[in-house]
Amino acid sequence: MQNFKAIKSTSGYTLVELMITAAVIAMLAAIAIPSYNGYIDTSKHAAAMTNAELLATFVDNYYYENGSYLAGTYDPAGDTVTLPNAYGWRPDGDKDQYRYNIAACGGGTINDCYTITVTYLQDASITESITKLPAP
Repeated sequence: MQNFKAIKSTSGYTLVELMITAAVIAMLAAIAIPSYNGYIDTSKHAAAMTNAELLATFVDNYYYENGSYLAGTYDPAGDTVTLPNAYGWRPDGDKDQYRYNIAACGGGTINDCYTITVTYLQDASITESITKLPAP
């Protein structure tokens, strides 16, 4: 007669337990990642709007000193001198992630009305703009 030895039970996780854990983590990630990306986009819109409003104060100060507005574009890949030198303004803190454009609005001249448009360079759908009438 043969002696059969009892099989010892080993400690560890079964494949089913591991699959359930992976599925739960995948579901949590499917909910969390889009929410996180939404918060990031919201913060980029807020930063663009804040930058536009800050630039508007420099544009108005330039008008008070010179009697006219100056149109132009600040683009980190191109002209980085004209607007900062004219307005005494630098886009500090945004790490050259935004393009700033100052232009006349409507069909008039820039002294009738101007628009500041701030565009996030890595995603052009993130754009904020403000339109202002001339300073009193």
